[in-house]
Amino acid sequence: MPFLLSKQNKFALLGFESESEFERAVVANSKHLFGPEAVYIDVKKRVGAKDSYHKGVPDAFLVDFLNPKSPALYFVENELLAHDVYAHIVEQVGRFMGAGAASGPSIRDMLLKHIKADKKLRRGLESKLQKTQFANLEELMIYLTEKGEINVVVVADGEDADLNQALKIFRNPPDLVVLRRFLSRGNVIYECEPMGGEIEQVAAASTGEDFDTVVCAAFEDGFQRAYVKSNAWWAIRLSQKAREKIRYLAMYQKKPFKEIRHVAEIRRIEPYKNTGKFIVYLGKKMKVGPIPLDKDRKGAAPQSPRFTTFAKLKRAKKVSELWDWSS
Repeated sequence: MPFLLSKQNKFALLGFESESEFERAVVANSKHLFGPEAVYIDVKKRVGAKDSYHKGVPDAFLVDFLNPKSPALYFVENELLAHDVYAHIVEQVGRFMGAGAASGPSIRDMLLKHIKADKKLRRGLESKLQKTQFANLEELMIYLTEKGEINVVVVADGEDADLNQALKIFRNPPDLVVLRRFLSRGNVIYECEPMGGEIEQVAAASTGEDFDTVVCAAFEDGFQRAYVKSNAWWAIRLSQKAREKIRYLAMYQKKPFKEIRHVAEIRRIEPYKNTGKFIVYLGKKMKVGPIPLDKDRKGAAPQSPRFTTFAKLKRAKKVSELWDWSS
């Protein structure tokens, strides 16, 4: 059984007794799970026509304003891994995806009714509107339910190969968010793997600038094996938002180079084995820079995938300029 250690305590994994208990933990930690630019709508209402197969009751809805130019709506499905992966989780996700495609206007009307009845929720959404092109909530909801695809995010109390394999069957696999809790001497702490956690620095900037490039770090042997010989890069954790946006992959080569010299167009992105991560297949390759790592700035080197724009990549003189969203 996994556990967490601090200097004073050993925290043992504490499972959830029921799905309702898990849902309460999701609501309480929603800002950490979905990010500060997301608004969690805690309402259970059926979506889809009553006589249709494509119907169901999501556990909640989520409006993500990570990119104010193109906010996104999600169905939220909270699940315990103890449930049957195919008979329960996959079926539910499939029903929601079908309902989202077929029942946009009814979903819009239902959400607007709920939002207008909840003053706190309405104020939270209206505060986000200030950074968007939408004049009011009605315009926002028309865009979310009729102009764009409604996505799905699954929140689970863990991750395993069976669940990752099952989610691969979808053309656009849902995001998987993990929330676990641990106990020590009456104290409870939570471990979160948040939605879109790999693009946190973009969200923190809140400039509205659209990223289109992912930068990955590589040692020389991995760079030669994957990027050069296989025309691919793999085992990258990418949210639905990231997969929609990125068009280029750039390589930061670690020691002895410590610089970015290579970038390639992305041809396609597919799930990578049963890992819950993705493989990026590459097309046209190009040279840039070189863009050296700053000698006097800590935290500039990408340790995990980081995001920027192709325009920044072409004009940057040092790595830190790729993450400076004010430039």
